[in-house]
Amino acid sequence: MDRKLWEQLPVYRRLENEVKRYIAVHHLKRHDRLPSESQLAAEYGASIGTVRKALNNLVAEHIIYRRHGQGTFVSPRSRKGRILIVPGGPGIVKSLTDDYFSFLFGALDEANTADLPCEPALVDYDDFFRNLDDVKMIYPETVGVIFFRGHENLVKAQSSLARQELPILFYGPNIYEEKPLHYSAVYSNESAVAALLADYYVSRGFRRVLLLREEMPITRTRGRLLGVELSLRNLEWEEADWEELQLNPESLRKMVGRFDVISCGRAEKAIEVIQMLERDLGLRVPDSVAVAGIDNTAPAWALRPRLTVVDLCNTENGRLCIRRFSELVTGGGHNFHLDGKLKLIARESC
Repeated sequence: MDRKLWEQLPVYRRLENEVKRYIAVHHLKRHDRLPSESQLAAEYGASIGTVRKALNNLVAEHIIYRRHGQGTFVSPRSRKGRILIVPGGPGIVKSLTDDYFSFLFGALDEANTADLPCEPALVDYDDFFRNLDDVKMIYPETVGVIFFRGHENLVKAQSSLARQELPILFYGPNIYEEKPLHYSAVYSNESAVAALLADYYVSRGFRRVLLLREEMPITRTRGRLLGVELSLRNLEWEEADWEELQLNPESLRKMVGRFDVISCGRAEKAIEVIQMLERDLGLRVPDSVAVAGIDNTAPAWALRPRLTVVDLCNTENGRLCIRRFSELVTGGGHNFHLDGKLKLIARESC
């Protein structure tokens, strides 16, 4: 918290926060004993009356409880710690089927089913960064932060969260730092994504693959890795620029006869390709050419023909992230770096 803002708080409010911090830092469990009133008064330079007022407020919040003649203890009804899940950018609430919400719902289900000590919390992107230096004050009970993709957001927030002693987990592609020291990560392994697609194309008997190029770091990386995997399997492949094809759809018609499948770095782009082929060019998918993409978003399975994809398994990985991160923030230990679940879903488009 900002020092000036901290100093403006009444002493008893500051002491409430210090007691909560003491419980978190010392990893106290339910029914563990807290220091006595006199010890807290000496530790924080407060009067007994102020300490008592702070503790009474925490009793009312069910953070602690007291037993006459025995002391003060962590309450069995203590609130769960909150793990904020920061979306990759503003404007996340477009539909309840967004990949962010799939991840969030998976994390919520795991936290409730397994009765984890922490629970995930949706946070607005703009609000989070507007209050970045005061996360613990604005979002009470926060014990950690998960960044859903958007690695640049993690970089922007890292130093401020470190000052607030909030651990970080990144969920997204493994195209940035390799096993970073200062935060945990659950990755979508992009080499494994490429291998799944290449193996599937071989299983279908495809020999010629058109890679659709977009000017995005993640799609450029996916195209490069898939090209490597295709070459290892002796498949022919070329790249085409999507923006150029949009300006001249007839050039796509000419390419269709030369390739067995059009491989796209994102499901959204694969859907646009199918729409251009069928609506603008009068071609049928997969009769004229097959199409595949990456990430199992709602339009991928609602489209006709339904889209073949590598599923990044956001729901399952939401469960994995909240379970492992809860263990870290409540039990201590070292940062971890894991590959998340992936699977290929074959559908009518390919």
